[in-house]
Amino acid sequence: MTRALRNFRRIAARKAAREGRAPQRAGTTGGPAGLLCGALLLGFSVFCAPTDAVSKAAIDCGTAYTVELGDTLFEIAERAYGNGYEYDRIYEANRAALASSARVDIGDRLSIPCAGGVSENDKTSTGRSASAGELAPPPGDEIRFLTGTDFAPFVHPDLPGAGMITELIRLAMPSAAPDRDFRILSVADWSRHFDLLERQEYDLGFPWYKPDCSKAGRLGASMQRRCEGFVFSDPLFAVAVGYYVRAGDSLAAARESDQLRGRRICRPADHFTFDLEAAGLTGPETVLLTPPDVADCLTWLDRGQVDVVTLSKPVAENEINRLGFVGHFAEAPALASSQTLHVVAPRDRPEAVADLEVVNLGIARLRASGRWFEVVAQSFGGYGLRIR
Repeated sequence: MTRALRNFRRIAARKAAREGRAPQRAGTTGGPAGLLCGALLLGFSVFCAPTDAVSKAAIDCGTAYTVELGDTLFEIAERAYGNGYEYDRIYEANRAALASSARVDIGDRLSIPCAGGVSENDKTSTGRSASAGELAPPPGDEIRFLTGTDFAPFVHPDLPGAGMITELIRLAMPSAAPDRDFRILSVADWSRHFDLLERQEYDLGFPWYKPDCSKAGRLGASMQRRCEGFVFSDPLFAVAVGYYVRAGDSLAAARESDQLRGRRICRPADHFTFDLEAAGLTGPETVLLTPPDVADCLTWLDRGQVDVVTLSKPVAENEINRLGFVGHFAEAPALASSQTLHVVAPRDRPEAVADLEVVNLGIARLRASGRWFEVVAQSFGGYGLRIR
C-alpha cells in the first residue's frame, strides 16, 4: 500500500500539472470531501487514502449530521449503522440534496434515517419495516451477499459506493426485486470465501472472475474448485487483457497462444494468471516472470529481457505513455482476451440459479437505463483509464 500511495501521489501531481491546477483534490474546501483517490498501475486498480484517519464518534439515527472534512457516505453509514455498506439508506433519504452517492461536501446537512425509516422497535426480524397486513418474510427470504474489502476499484470501503461492483449490486437488487431484502457483508480474507459460501453461511459472493471452465484440467486447484463448485451470474464487467511485444517482432502477428510457448512472458505479480493457465502458458515450456510493478515488465520488454508482456489494456496504455515508450511496442491483437467479473453461488444451493437470475435482471435493467454506464464511468472516467 505504501508503494501504491507513492505511485498515486506521483501520478496525481503529474496530472495536476498538465491541467494547471493544484494536485490536492479530495478533502479541500469546496471539493469532494473524504478521499484522496487515483488510478494506480496495479492490475486495473484504484486506491484511495482517507484524508482524515482520526476515529470519529458514532452517529445516532433519527438525527441530522453535518458533513466534515474526511467524510464519505460509506464512513458516515459505518458510524451510524455499524455497516458502511448501508450508505444507500442515507443517500436515499437525502437524494434531493446530493448529486450522487459518490460525493458529499463539507457542510452538507444530512438526515440520518433509522433502518427502514422507522424506529428500531418497529422493524421486522429482517430489518424491513412491516406495513399493515404484511407478514414479516421468513429468515431465508433475505439474500446475503459476501464480498471482500480490498479489490479496488471493484470493491473497496474507501471508494465511492464502496467500489464499482458493490454499487452495481446495490442498484440492481431493488431494480429487479424491490420487495426482496438483501445485505452486503464483507470478510477481508478472500481465501475464506470459498468455505463460507459452500457452508451456505452466505448466499451469493462477488466479484469473482470466471475462468474458461472448458479447460479446467489446465487450471490451478483454486480455479478448478471455482468451476466445479459454483454457478455464475451474467458478466458484471469485463477487463480487456492485451499482449505486447517489441515493435517489429513477428510475434505481433501471432494468432494462437501456442506460438508463445517457450517464450519469456512477463505479467505483474498482482495480476491474475488463470487465463495463462487455460492457454497453457504457465508450464515448464514457458518462462513466466512476475515482478512487483508494471514498469518492470515494460522496461524489461524494451531492453529485450522478456519477449511478451501481458496485462490489462488500460493499465498498459497508461504506463507506456508514462514511461515514454510510445512506439516501442506492438500489440498482438489476435491474442487479446476479455476476462469477466461475476456474482457466484454454491452449485448445490437450491436457490442459487433463481437468486442469480434476480441479479441478472437487475444488471440488465441498469444497462438498459444507462445507469450501469454512469456507475462505470464514475469509477474509471475520472482517473484517465479508457474502458473497452
